[in-house]
Amino acid sequence: MDALYFRVSSDRQTVENQFEDVIQAAERGGVDGRDWNQLRQALANCILAEQRSAGVGPSRPLYRLRPEAAAELTRQCVYVEQGESGRTEGRRPLFERMKRDAVTHKFDRLLVWKVSRLGRDMREVISTVYELDDLGITVIPIKSKTGPITSTLGKLLWAIQAWYAEMENGERSEAIKAGQARARADGKHLGRPKRVFDREEVVGSGMKNICPGRRSRAELLLELERW
Repeated sequence: MDALYFRVSSDRQTVENQFEDVIQAAERGGVDGRDWNQLRQALANCILAEQRSAGVGPSRPLYRLRPEAAAELTRQCVYVEQGESGRTEGRRPLFERMKRDAVTHKFDRLLVWKVSRLGRDMREVISTVYELDDLGITVIPIKSKTGPITSTLGKLLWAIQAWYAEMENGERSEAIKAGQARARADGKHLGRPKRVFDREEVVGSGMKNICPGRRSRAELLLELERW
C-alpha cells in the first residue's frame, strides 16, 4: 500500500497544489485498488480557505485544515499538514504519526511531492529516508530525481537533493528577513494590524458587565490610563 504525505509550512500557501501530482503517481502504481476519485474528493474537502483582511489593501486567503477530514484521511495513510513548519521539533504531528504507522507496516511506499517536504535540512531528510528504509519502506519524491538509498547512485542523488532543499529553504528565509528589515526601515508596520479602540465605548461596555457598586466609571478610566 502507498502512503501519501503532503505539507506546506505557511497558512498563506495551500497544500492543494501538491495533491494531483502525487495522486497520479500513486494511481500509476495501481497496486492497492483504491478509489482515486473518492480520494481526490476527500482531499479537496479537507482544506478550508478563509479571507482575512490585511488592514491595508485587499484581503488575502488563509488556508486551514478541517480536522475531521484530516483524521479520516490519516486512517487511509494519507497525511495532510497545512501550515506546519518543520523548523521546530514536534510541530509536524502527522509526520510523526506517519512514522509510527511505518513501524507497524501499514504501508510499503511513501510518496511525497518533493524532497523538501520531508524536512528543512539535509540531516533530517537523509535521517528520515534511512529510518524508513530500515523498515522496508521506499520513499518516492515525485518532483525530485532520486533512487534507492541503498545504492551508490541513490545515496549521491539523495544527498544532492537534500542539500538543494536545505539551500533553497535557507535562501527563502534570508529573503524574508531582508524584506522585513527593509519594511521596518521604511516605517512599515509588520504583523497583524493594530486595533483601534474607542475608550468611551470600552468603558461603557465594561460598566455593563460589572456588578453595581463593584467598580466605578472613574476606576475603569484609571485602569485604562495604566494600560
